[in-house]
Amino acid sequence: MRYTINADPKRITGKRPNLSEQNSVADEIVTAFSSQQEQPIMPLSSTATGKPSPWGKIYAIIAAALLFAPFLIATVWMILSGAQGYALPALMLPILALGFRTYSFVGGLVLYLAARKANFLRRTVGWIALANLLVTVPFFILAFQSASNPDAAALATNGMQIANTVSIVASLLCMIALCVFAVLMLMRVFRKKKQELPA
Repeated sequence: MRYTINADPKRITGKRPNLSEQNSVADEIVTAFSSQQEQPIMPLSSTATGKPSPWGKIYAIIAAALLFAPFLIATVWMILSGAQGYALPALMLPILALGFRTYSFVGGLVLYLAARKANFLRRTVGWIALANLLVTVPFFILAFQSASNPDAAALATNGMQIANTVSIVASLLCMIALCVFAVLMLMRVFRKKKQELPA
C-alpha cells in the first residue's frame, strides 16, 4: 500500500543540522565591500576607538607650569637673595610661594579642564581648586582692612587672626595638593596604552 505524505515546508520546525557559525546579512555586506577596497572600512561610530583629543595634554602641561610657578619663583628668589648676601631661612619658601598664589588659581582652573578631557579625578581636582580660592577670603579681608586702616591689624580680633592663619595653611596645602594632582594628570595623559597582541 502506498502512502502519500503532504508536508508544508513553511510549517517545518526543528534544529538546523549545520550548527556552524553563519554570518549575518550585515557581515556579508561589509565583507563584500571590504574585498573591493585596499584598506578596511573605518567604523562609522564617532565613539569608536581613535586618537584622543590633544587638548588634554596641552591643558595638563599648562596647568603643571602654572601650579609649580609659585614654588619655582620663590626658590629662585631665595637663591638670588642668598647670592647677594641676604640669606633667607627655608621656612620663608612657603610664605614667598603664597605671594604668587594667583598662578595657582589659574592653574587649578586649567587642571580642571585637563581632568575633564582626560576623565580623571574631575571632582577631586574641581573641589580642591575651588577650595584653594575660597580659603583665601579671610586673608584678603584682613589685607583689605589693613590697607584701608593702618590700625586695623592691631584692632583685629583673635578669631580673625586665627582665621587668617588657618586660611594661609589651608591655601598652602591646596597648592601642594594641586601640584601632586598635576603630576598624576601628566602621567595619565602621557601614559602609553597597551597594544593588544594578535591572537
